[in-house]
Amino acid sequence: MGSGLIFREEAGVLKSRRQQRWYETLAGLAVIVMAMGSLAGCLNTVTSVGHAMVNVGTTTQEDRSLYRIAADYAIKSEITHTYLDEAMLLDVNTDVYAGRVLLTGAVKNADAKRKAEEIARRVNSVREILNEIQVAPDGNISASIHDLLIENELQLFLLMEKGVSSIDYRWRSVNSVVYFIGFAASREELDKVLNLAHDLKAVKKVVSHIRSPESMAPLTTGR
Repeated sequence: MGSGLIFREEAGVLKSRRQQRWYETLAGLAVIVMAMGSLAGCLNTVTSVGHAMVNVGTTTQEDRSLYRIAADYAIKSEITHTYLDEAMLLDVNTDVYAGRVLLTGAVKNADAKRKAEEIARRVNSVREILNEIQVAPDGNISASIHDLLIENELQLFLLMEKGVSSIDYRWRSVNSVVYFIGFAASREELDKVLNLAHDLKAVKKVVSHIRSPESMAPLTTGR
């Protein structure tokens, strides 16, 4: 047997093991989601944990440095722990990429929106705050479920799209408005990601804070 064939076989085994660990992680999280749904009996809680599953599914195989990934998780952890103490965790979503913090969700008034941003700004290592929290006094559970369906559908399309590295993006849907943060390797990849979101019938608007080598400025587009 040639050395080249041996190398390819060993590489295939390593890849299979990484994929197996990834699937096991997602399977474990699925069990947690079902358990929390049964114990809490609250659709808002299930929706929040569902968001967490999307996060893990798109970050477990990231090709960034472990230090940078750990730093982002530390930022998010500190912010979300404070939101939990302030009873804001179910209303505000926190996504972090390269020290940039994207806040989304819906709160009842402008004061709550400002408070959420102030909490995030207290955390060390935060490079930028992108406050996209909506003020929506009439927000309800059904809207949250609808948005989760949009996020899951978008995740599927991004995973299937050739030339798109979905692990370099974070996205949220709030009242059918999709928000992105992350990094695109090229303008072509950025256009593919935004077009996929625009093509979803339920999406009303797409707001992008994705950075790319060609364009480092945020881009906002409507349908």
